[in-house]
Amino acid sequence: MYSKTEFQDSSFIDDAEILSSLEEAKRLAKDAGAVRALLDKARECHGLTHREAAVLLEITDPQLEHELYSLAKEIKERIYGRRIVLFAPLYVSNYCVNGCVYCGFHAGNSCMFRKKLTMEEIDRETGAILALGHKRIAMEAGEDPVNCPLDYILDCIHRVYAYRNDRGDSIRRINVNIAATTVEEYRRLKAAQIGTFILFQETFHRPTYAKMHPKGPKSNYDWHTTALHRAQEGGIDDVGTGVLYGLYDYK
Repeated sequence: MYSKTEFQDSSFIDDAEILSSLEEAKRLAKDAGAVRALLDKARECHGLTHREAAVLLEITDPQLEHELYSLAKEIKERIYGRRIVLFAPLYVSNYCVNGCVYCGFHAGNSCMFRKKLTMEEIDRETGAILALGHKRIAMEAGEDPVNCPLDYILDCIHRVYAYRNDRGDSIRRINVNIAATTVEEYRRLKAAQIGTFILFQETFHRPTYAKMHPKGPKSNYDWHTTALHRAQEGGIDDVGTGVLYGLYDYK
C-alpha cells in the first residue's frame, strides 16, 4: 500500500547515463578485439560494469554472438551446474485497482469475473500442484487493498505451507509476486518465511511506463521502482524483477 513517508527516490535510474552507455556501446561493439577482451573478462566471473555489459547487448556479428552465448552457457554451468529450478504459479486473487493497459486483470475490465480463493480452494490448488511434482510455487495476486489485503496473502501463505497430501508431501518454498508495498508489510512477508519477493518492472522508460499505467497505485513510477529497496530494508534478502520485453527498447 502506497506510503508518502517511505523511500521512493528513483534517481538511481539515470536515463542520460543509460543512453550514453548504449551510444558508446554501439561503437565499441564493432571492434571484435574489444568485444573478445570483454568476453575474456567475463569468463573470470568477477562481473562487468554497466558500460561493458552494454557493449555485449549491441553485438550484431554472428560469430561474436555465438561466442557470447557459448560463454554464457559456460558461466551458467560453472556457477549453477546443469540445474534448472521450476516453480508453479498459484493465482489467489484477480481483484485489482490498477489500470495497466496490457493486463486482463485491470480495474476497467468489466468482463472479468472477480474472485479470490477460499482457504479450502487453496488446499485443493496446493494438492493439484503437488500432484504435478512441484515443491515450489509463485503466489500471484492483483493489487486491491480492500479485497486482497496483505492479511489475506499471509493467510494464503500459511495455508499453503501447512498443507500435506496423503504422502506427507508439502510445498517447500513460496515465492511471492504481489504489488509494491511498505517496509512494514515486507517485514511481515519475511516473517511468513517467503522465498523470493518478485516484482515485475514492465519498463524503466518513464514515458512508456506512464502510458502503460494510466491509473492506480502502480502508476507511481517512483514508488514502484524503489520497491525492492524497501523489500530489502524489510529483511527480504532474495528479490527479483523482470521486464516485459516489447513495450520499449529492452536495452
